[in-house]
Amino acid sequence: MFVILINNKFFILVKIQLFNAIYFRIVIIVQKVIITGGAGFIGYHLSKLLLDKGFEVEIFDNFSNYYSSKIKWLNASEMKNKGATITKGSILNKNELSNSFENADLLFHLAAQPGVRYSTINPSIALRINVEGTANVLSVAKDKKIKRIVVAGSSSVFGNKEYLPIDENHPKNPVSYYGVSKLAAEKISKVTSHLYENMEINIIRPFTVVGARQRPDMGLNIFTTKALNNEKITIYGNGEQTRDWTHIENMISAFYLAAIKENVIGEDFNVGSGFRTSVNDLLKLISKYTGKELKIEYVEFDKADVNDTLADISKAKNLLGYKPIKSLENAIQEFIDDYFLLKEKFT
Repeated sequence: MFVILINNKFFILVKIQLFNAIYFRIVIIVQKVIITGGAGFIGYHLSKLLLDKGFEVEIFDNFSNYYSSKIKWLNASEMKNKGATITKGSILNKNELSNSFENADLLFHLAAQPGVRYSTINPSIALRINVEGTANVLSVAKDKKIKRIVVAGSSSVFGNKEYLPIDENHPKNPVSYYGVSKLAAEKISKVTSHLYENMEINIIRPFTVVGARQRPDMGLNIFTTKALNNEKITIYGNGEQTRDWTHIENMISAFYLAAIKENVIGEDFNVGSGFRTSVNDLLKLISKYTGKELKIEYVEFDKADVNDTLADISKAKNLLGYKPIKSLENAIQEFIDDYFLLKEKFT
């Protein structure tokens, strides 16, 4: 019996002798995958992808009340029905991490305190969870000998653009406490990868992810929900600021590729759609797909926010084989469809 590695998956090669003939049979060993923050927006969709591909998935989440925990518990319940293990725990608690990380082969670290505006009001919370929490996750992963790790970064680390599209070498000058905390988390990941050569850590830096089950504090969710309920939409600034709105299925494909590409180690990737759309144009699309005339109020621009984002995805394309397939319009329609499904479940 031999253990072999093919495409970053472990297999057993079993030798079988039948009379005078010798045969070899390959048996797949299902890998145990940990997803911190797995009940959140990205984690929910990534869990589905990995379960569909035959991985053994454990979701590690604290089910915080940053937004309604019933959405996270619904996400977790759906994944449990597909075969995932659900563990409630905090990345600030190394004992809880240690219990979950036992015998894991692969780790996706998505858990974080999100929210640019939230971090302005609560900087210490964002900094502690995103910095100390990441250090804890990587420390325990080292102790448990988890070799391959994918860490979620953020486009917020760049701050205001100096040029577009934004590549991985763009200066990193965050303008929010959230951006600072995510930059520190990235640095911790890089240093860990440098100090411990047996730890293969890649960073995926998402640009404005959109789609079904999006967090309630994110733009597409806020604007679409208010449109559907005939409520006023508040826009910070004149609406001409642009974003690289990235469909959730494009994003999770990048996370998956960063985990399975054997020779891609210690890299960071900007992941987006490769296109940018203004907030005003997004509102026009929301009006089109909801069939609603929007009530919009423009207020002063938030200095913790940035004017424009656009990911240079050439590195992700070249090294990971990343290819964005789904569009912003797909994301809007899928969010609306899921919105009505959730409404039925919660009423």
